[in-house]
Amino acid sequence: MSREAVASVYTIMLNDEGYKDLVAEDPSILDQWELTDEERQLLLDEAGAEVSGFMIGGGSLMGHIRFGPPLAQPVASSLGIALNRAAGLPAGAMQGPGFAADGCCPWNKPPSPSMGGMVE
Repeated sequence: MSREAVASVYTIMLNDEGYKDLVAEDPSILDQWELTDEERQLLLDEAGAEVSGFMIGGGSLMGHIRFGPPLAQPVASSLGIALNRAAGLPAGAMQGPGFAADGCCPWNKPPSPSMGGMVE
């Protein structure tokens, strides 16, 4: 549950710069979510970071979200749309039935082992 909470909070941060600022100013806002201490710190680090363009979604917070059990489809879809929107990429295609059907996001697929490590 907490991994999905992290993804949900991150989605809100990406969609609403004001929420990111609120978290940075008042970390107690995160008390309403079921988070581990590590997840809370990752969100606080993200809230205080100046991130844009190609760096969006490339930090340790997304590393935490990306590896592990797949997120529920609505959470994964919302996060994918928010990441694309924040990076200035098209988000509309991610809202269609093709996206929902195949779970195209790496954080919505279990990683599979390979010779070089884990791959999507």
